[in-house]
Amino acid sequence: MTGSDDDALIPSQPDPFNQKEMKVSSTSPVAILLSISFLLPGLRAGDWKKHVVTEAGRNNTAVAADYDGDGDVDVITSYPGKISLFSAPNWEETVLHRFPKANATCIHSETFDIDGDGAPDWAGAEAFGKPFWLENPNNGAGAWTARIIDHDIRGIHCILKADVDKDGKLDLIINNFVPDGPLGDSVAWFRIPKKLKDAPQWDRFVFADKTARGGSHYFGFGDVDGDGWGEIAIGAKGKPFADGNWFAYWTNPGKDGVEGSWKKTVISENQLAATNIKTGDLNGDGKPDFLASRGHSAGVLWFEAPDWKAHEIDPDTKSPHSLVLDDLDGDGDLDGASCGFESRKVAVYENDGKGNFTIHVLDDAQESYDLRSVDMDGDGDLDLLNAGRATGNVAWYENPQK
Repeated sequence: MTGSDDDALIPSQPDPFNQKEMKVSSTSPVAILLSISFLLPGLRAGDWKKHVVTEAGRNNTAVAADYDGDGDVDVITSYPGKISLFSAPNWEETVLHRFPKANATCIHSETFDIDGDGAPDWAGAEAFGKPFWLENPNNGAGAWTARIIDHDIRGIHCILKADVDKDGKLDLIINNFVPDGPLGDSVAWFRIPKKLKDAPQWDRFVFADKTARGGSHYFGFGDVDGDGWGEIAIGAKGKPFADGNWFAYWTNPGKDGVEGSWKKTVISENQLAATNIKTGDLNGDGKPDFLASRGHSAGVLWFEAPDWKAHEIDPDTKSPHSLVLDDLDGDGDLDGASCGFESRKVAVYENDGKGNFTIHVLDDAQESYDLRSVDMDGDGDLDLLNAGRATGNVAWYENPQK
């Protein structure tokens, strides 16, 4: 099985929250501002173009939104020692948060309006740090204040936003993928507290209580059983942890997602180094299926409802740690995308609507740990935003559909 030093068991980092306010640095030198594009093989008509946001260093996660209110889509990423905002169109850097250790970096992140003021905020964590969020002060201008989300959860590998309790507000799902600590082998969802800025942490609800053994990785969220409540799907990579190598989902009990127990259903076992899984109807039969990847070994595949029959899409791509499920070609069905950090291949999997996929390779010299579908240029179609891991860059691929 292949592996990654990003998943190594490292000691907990010092607590960075001993200051009342995080300060923002001045913008970085123009030398790091890049706007490189070149033509790549296309999905359907036209060519995908690659645009490099930054080559500032190794990074595992990147998210995008209009953080400064100017109408352009900006990017926040974390690379050694800091979390930075890169403002479009010239990708000027503003440091939002500095870590006590120069080599510390975030393993995963999310972005949405957490405090309800109309500006997108940021949430994330080091792999073995405490999850926290950064408050967007005023369209990106001023200090982004850091606040804790939870004090106990550790070994974080995924943070996913979803409305778990159907109250119209986004929550966060966060895992504790290591077997030790108060929440070892567990996964919880977190509700924004009523007194957000004064609360010691967010409201925590453990739905997978020590039932996610084996190095739980990334999540999917969607209504699998058709009752209107979203289920949470998870992949677990196994080695060096006991058990693992499985995909499973937990059934939302309804009633705010709090009352009642969440039932675990195993989708598939013996899936070597399983990592990522997304929910959606892939063959047009009205039943939610699963798109998945074995991100620490090889292969992208999908599981067909209701019996979860496995269909290999791209069995040979190595370490497809990142995964996207969205309508990338605008034809009304769900397509996939991934990037293998060993194969260094960015690929789109074009769905014909019946679960048959055509592979389009966009890049063969790019790593990834995190891939997102985002309309980066505001033209109405979905582009791909990629956090480049050991290639040391953040890049986005322009969809040629519009």
